[in-house]
Amino acid sequence: MIALEVSSAAGRPPHGGIGGSVRSLVGALLRIERETPVALCYRWSRWRRGHLFRPEAANARVRVIQDPFNGCLLREARLLHSTALFMPRTPRIPRLLTIHDLNPVRNPQWSRPEWTRKRGARYREAIERSDHVVTPSGFMAAEVVETYRVAPERVHAIPHGVDARAWHPLDSAAISRVRAELGNYVIAIGLLTPRKNFARLVEAVSRLDDTRLVLVGRATDGAAEVEAAIERTGMTGRVLRMSGVSDARLLELLGAARACAVTSLYEGFGLSALEALACGTPLVCSEAASLPEVVGNAALLVDATDVDAIAGGLDRVLRSPELAAELGRKGPERARQMTWEASARAHRALYREIAGV
Repeated sequence: MIALEVSSAAGRPPHGGIGGSVRSLVGALLRIERETPVALCYRWSRWRRGHLFRPEAANARVRVIQDPFNGCLLREARLLHSTALFMPRTPRIPRLLTIHDLNPVRNPQWSRPEWTRKRGARYREAIERSDHVVTPSGFMAAEVVETYRVAPERVHAIPHGVDARAWHPLDSAAISRVRAELGNYVIAIGLLTPRKNFARLVEAVSRLDDTRLVLVGRATDGAAEVEAAIERTGMTGRVLRMSGVSDARLLELLGAARACAVTSLYEGFGLSALEALACGTPLVCSEAASLPEVVGNAALLVDATDVDAIAGGLDRVLRSPELAAELGRKGPERARQMTWEASARAHRALYREIAGV
């Protein structure tokens, strides 16, 4: 039996970020592995809150886990893979931990001090309890090795993926309908946190004529900075803020955008960039962290610390139908190379290598 700790996948929709990635990976694993029993494990503190992720698969079962009883609760398991930042003490079987990013540790300037301390302790504890670590990018693998002195042979970079059934180019009628509703716009997706760099993006879009900015994401500790940028640049009437958007609506918004801007200063992977590529939306993307590794040659890379560079990249895409068409063609091609099925098969091979299961 393979035990997967999936507490982060629970909760009400929409399921984005780490929770959405875990759901997609587990779903793909269960599509390619139909014989080996798979236990989907939830910490008791998460179990009792309900709204668990329960995919329909004959070989999948849901389990609650709680130290020190996991030796009994998971007595048939031959490998435990924690898909987010939690690793129980028991049972003593090969343990695999996914580290999605190290943002609070590597970039404490963007986090509250108490959050950095709390998360830093959890990272170290989980890594110390693990035999192997999985990261979604080579960039992240290098950070884990450098930060925690983990032996490189214990760290495995396996990229996330994208579901082409959910993220795909829109037909022309749908594009026309959304643009009739919203006009010409650039879209950006993500929590309003400082590392997403949305304040600079607001300033960059303010320099573009007749172009709106659609910001899709929940307000967090970077919201005040974004609101200040909107007021300072006179963008109040040109920025549309949205949150709690369904996947169907997000597909429409992303597919009809004249461009998608991913101007993050730090990403462990950058799933929204890959989803934009799958939709054929021209992507102007930060050259920071893992993002060049994810997008390959399918995006226009810019220095996201430079407002002029962001504005210039967006202006090139908006003014050049040829460049927009080229990026729109390369995006889906790149996305087809990075699927959740490919990620699941790489994980499955690693399970066999580590535990023979």
